[in-house]
Amino acid sequence: MVRALIVLLMLASATRAYAELVPATTVVVANRQVPAGVELAKLFMRHRGIPDQNLIVLDLPTEEAITWSQYSATLLNPLRTQLLAAGLLTGQSSGQLAAGKDVRGRQEYLPTAAPKLSWIVLMHGVPLKLQPSGSKVLGGSKQGLRGDQACVDSELALLATVNLDPEGAKPNPWFQQRTLAPVDAAEVIRTARLDGPTPADVLRALQGAWRAEEHGLRGRAYVDVGGPYPDGDTWFKQAAEITRQLGFPTDIESTRQQFGAKARADAPAFYLGWYSQKAEGRFASPTVKLAPGAIALHLHSFSANTLRNDGAGWTPWLVKQGAAHTSGNVYEPYLTLTLRPDLLIQGLQQGMTVGEAAWYATPAVSWQGTILGDPFYRPFARALPEQLADFQKQPDELGAYAVIRAAQLRPKDESAQALADLAAALGRNPSLPLALAWAQAREGQNLPIVWNPQVWAGLDKADDGLLWEIALFFDKKGLKEPAKKALQGLQARPDWKEDPEFKAHWDAVAR
Repeated sequence: MVRALIVLLMLASATRAYAELVPATTVVVANRQVPAGVELAKLFMRHRGIPDQNLIVLDLPTEEAITWSQYSATLLNPLRTQLLAAGLLTGQSSGQLAAGKDVRGRQEYLPTAAPKLSWIVLMHGVPLKLQPSGSKVLGGSKQGLRGDQACVDSELALLATVNLDPEGAKPNPWFQQRTLAPVDAAEVIRTARLDGPTPADVLRALQGAWRAEEHGLRGRAYVDVGGPYPDGDTWFKQAAEITRQLGFPTDIESTRQQFGAKARADAPAFYLGWYSQKAEGRFASPTVKLAPGAIALHLHSFSANTLRNDGAGWTPWLVKQGAAHTSGNVYEPYLTLTLRPDLLIQGLQQGMTVGEAAWYATPAVSWQGTILGDPFYRPFARALPEQLADFQKQPDELGAYAVIRAAQLRPKDESAQALADLAAALGRNPSLPLALAWAQAREGQNLPIVWNPQVWAGLDKADDGLLWEIALFFDKKGLKEPAKKALQGLQARPDWKEDPEFKAHWDAVAR
C-alpha cells in the first residue's frame, strides 16, 4: 500500500511541473465580422485572466482561404501596428514598420528588441489558410519544398521577425525543446486557435477542457497504428506506450482499417488515429462522444483543409465531438513536418500545457499545421490521488475510470490490492466499465469470475463496443447468462441484429 501511494504521489508531482501562464503576454485575435467569435474570445479571456486590452478585433475576410495580399493588408500589417503601439512586440519606442511593402503586401518590419509577446490565440472567424501566390524570390525554397501556401496560424507565428521568404517550411525552434534561450524564443510567437464547425462546438470543447482541468482527464486511450508509413506507425506505437505508462487502458487498432464498428469506444480521453481523408470507422459515429478534455487527432495530409464542414475532414469532426485539443493540416505537410503524436503525449506526460506540448511536437513553422484548443489547458492539473478522493466523496461515471487507471498503475506485487480497490469502487458505484475491469483482473489472478448484476442498470446507455467486449469475454469463459444479457443490450440497436457475427454469438448463448 505504501509503495502504491508513492507511485501515485510521484505521478502527481510530475504532472504539476507545468509552466505558469502569463496572461499579460497573451494576445487574442478575433474577426469583427464574426460576432460569435468575439464573444468566445471574451469568455476565454475571462477564464484565463487575460487583460481586456489584449483582445485585438480586426476587420478580416470571412472566408477560410485568403490571398497573401488579403493576409498582409487585413491581418499581418494591422496586427503588427497594434502590437507595437501596445508595447508587446519590442516596446513603444522600438521596432519599426516601414512604408515599403514586399511582393506579398507585407510592410517591412525591423525588430530592435526581444518581443514581450508569448502567445497569439486566433478565434473562430479568423481566416485559416493562405493560398499560394505564385510569387518567386531569389534563393529558392527551404528544405527542397516549394510553394508559399500555408496555415495562417503557422505563418503568423513569425510576425516578430523580419519578413522571411515564406516558400517552404522553416524549422520550429520549440521542436523537442521545453525551454529556449531568449534569442531563440524571440524567433517564434506560439499560436493556437479556438475554432470549429460552429461557435457552439468551440464552446463545448472549451468547457470540456475546463471541466477536465477541474476534475481530471478521465477515460481510456484508443490508438491506431495501421497507417501507410513505418515512421508514422512508430510514432503511434510510442504514443500508445506513453498512455499505458500514464495508466490509461489503451486499445490499439493495428490493421490498415480504422477502428471497426464493433470496437470499444467508451470515454475516449485519447484518440490518436490515421490514415483516412474523411472521418470513418467507429470514431466517426455520432454516438461516440469524446470524454471531457479529450486529446484527439487524426493524422492526414488535409485533415484541416476546412474547419467549418464537419463532414469534410477529421479535424472539424473531432472538434464537433468535443476534442479539447486537436490538430490538422490545411495543405500537404509531408510526414516529417507534421505534428508528432508521440511527442505530444510525451510533452503532456512531462507536465506541459496542451499548447506547449503541441509546439514541442511540431517540427516546422511557416507551414501547414494548425493547433486547436485552449493552449493553457492542463489535462493533469487534477492529480490522480485527488481524483480518487473525489470519487470517494461523490462517485460518478467518469470517476470510475480514475479508479481503473490507478489499478493499472499498481505494481504486479500489489495486484491483490488493485483487485480490492476495484471491488470497493464497484460496490460504491456499480458500472459496466468497472465490472468488466474487475472481472478481467480476477481472471488475471486465476480467481473465479464474479459479476455484479446491479451494473445492468446502465445497459441502455452503454457503449456498443463495451457491451460486445463483455459478451465475448463471458462467452469465452462459458458464462452464458452475462454474455446473453450484454447481447440483449445490443439486439435492439441499429445494425446489430442482422450482423452475422452477432447472430452467431446470439445463437450460441441463447440455446
